[in-house]
Amino acid sequence: MQAKQTVFDTLNGEDINQYSLTNTNGVTLSCLSYGANWYELKVPTTNGDQNLILNFPKINDYVTTNPYLNMSIGRTAGRIGAGKFKIGEHEYKAPTNESGNTLHGGIHGFNEINWAGKIAANQIIFTHTVTSQADGFPGDLDVTITYTLTDDNRIYLDYKVVSHGETVFNPTNHAYFNLNHADQNIKNLELFLRSSQRLELGDAKIPTGKTLANTETPYDFQTTKALGAAIDGLQDIPEKGLDDVFLIDQHADNEPIAILANPDENLRVKIFSQRNAIVCFTANGFGADQPYIDKTGQPYVGVALESQITPNAIFDPAYGDLTLHDGETKHYQTHYLVEF
Repeated sequence: MQAKQTVFDTLNGEDINQYSLTNTNGVTLSCLSYGANWYELKVPTTNGDQNLILNFPKINDYVTTNPYLNMSIGRTAGRIGAGKFKIGEHEYKAPTNESGNTLHGGIHGFNEINWAGKIAANQIIFTHTVTSQADGFPGDLDVTITYTLTDDNRIYLDYKVVSHGETVFNPTNHAYFNLNHADQNIKNLELFLRSSQRLELGDAKIPTGKTLANTETPYDFQTTKALGAAIDGLQDIPEKGLDDVFLIDQHADNEPIAILANPDENLRVKIFSQRNAIVCFTANGFGADQPYIDKTGQPYVGVALESQITPNAIFDPAYGDLTLHDGETKHYQTHYLVEF
């Protein structure tokens, strides 16, 4: 395993470090300290090294044009209506940052932290103490985010937290995949999702508490199909594409919850998780103002597949438990298998 650490850029007088690992098959995993960002997933192909995720050349591009691109997301992924939630009999209100709601950790989420980082063997390890004073959520958290690259082309993304006080925790990663070597959108890519239902979302993308059936709709990926077919079938809705929370059906540990594939280039990314939801977002409104390194900014330039607990668990414990109590340790892991 080859390892490298460099200074990627600076922000507000601080170095933003880049950490890279390359395995024996030539697969390279790179991360940035800012946002504990998943910066690169490069694989060797007949066209040369190909980065399977979108990225920007400068750190300011993340700050000014797309603050969630490939970022670690927390304390909670998704939206909390009006920022309000309860833990037991205690009511809390987190700061809001999107139309009166709290999105992706609110005003100072994980994506805005310049994390302490290091490389240890085949791991990139980020740590930070997230305080209530900094982000407005109750309780403080000691957070460790670990990326592990193996020689069988797996990336393990691990979130570990120790809570000081009661709070909520539902992290994810907001990587955008594009498996095309050419500068084109993702409509030709094929997707499988182990999901027969999705959450009903209101106008502000807040869960209503109801679920909807995916079968025989544009949201049905129980049988692999092209993303373009789904996108074309959703042109009559405001999003004009996917931005939805898919509930994961029961499955064995060794069965992927999602598979994204480019059959023309024999590339696949399989996603494994024991959490009960995955958000699929097809970058519907992205435009030319987003200066990607190898792709032109445009609608459908990438697809995000964000493993998490369903966001309506914030108000309905039947969908999961996002709460942490004083002194509690929590551990989540998602892993990705790259086939090429």
